[in-house]
Amino acid sequence: MIQLKNFYMMSLFQKLALGGGGVKGVLHIGALQELATHQPLVFPEGVYGSSIGAIIGTYIAFGLPVDDKMVELTKKYLSLSNVVPQVSVQEVSKVFSSKGLFTMDVFEKSVIHMFLEAGLDIRGKVLGDAKMPLYIITSNITKGVPAIFSKNVPVITALKCSCCLPGIFRPQEVYGQLYLDGGILTPCISVHANGGLCISLKKPSRTSLTAKTLQKISPLTYIHELYDMSMNHVHELQKTENTLCLLYPKLHTESDLDDFDLNDILNYSRNSMRDFLASKRGL
Repeated sequence: MIQLKNFYMMSLFQKLALGGGGVKGVLHIGALQELATHQPLVFPEGVYGSSIGAIIGTYIAFGLPVDDKMVELTKKYLSLSNVVPQVSVQEVSKVFSSKGLFTMDVFEKSVIHMFLEAGLDIRGKVLGDAKMPLYIITSNITKGVPAIFSKNVPVITALKCSCCLPGIFRPQEVYGQLYLDGGILTPCISVHANGGLCISLKKPSRTSLTAKTLQKISPLTYIHELYDMSMNHVHELQKTENTLCLLYPKLHTESDLDDFDLNDILNYSRNSMRDFLASKRGL
């Protein structure tokens, strides 16, 4: 028992914060797998998560293993095609009044099934049921401020709010307030880490903006590129010495993981974490 206690005391980080980024969340998994070889994935000061980081953070806080099965479940249940229904003319016609194409019913079902297959029934669970303090970051658009859900908030409610992509999903109403994706008002989750480990997912460039390329790209790509550029700038301003920023070429929030070598992505994030920890320990 004394040896186990000392093992936990040797942990470099007592708090964990995981940022959002859609399917880029697979980078979190590789990094955490590497971290697990250096310290137990136990964070007594809390696990904080935003968007996809909230889902993976829930895994960690409830004590589920960050293993190869988790990679498979993430790919199976959290790809955009599995959480977003097919677009119909009727849905498009509703977007102006509802401020989003879809409800989050399909997302909810997919996330519940993912956790069930991992061995945890989150239906009826609240955040306070987790084995570690669990905090889910979302954006309160009624008040225009970031919000942190904890304790008695239902797990699925918190996850839906934190993952509510603007324009894709309709804003979630909870306690008379409207909520959207946590990354809107908290692009870099480092602000919640306070000395803990923060794993932040940066946005790769879609194109190099020059006078020549500007004429060839679509207006949507142009807007995406400017948004991604501004978010990456925020990352640079807000990251701390304990922030690990991960960026895998051409891997975007909405990417199809079937188009990538998943092992290469995982190896990249494992190696990035290994180098990061070596710098922390002065190795």
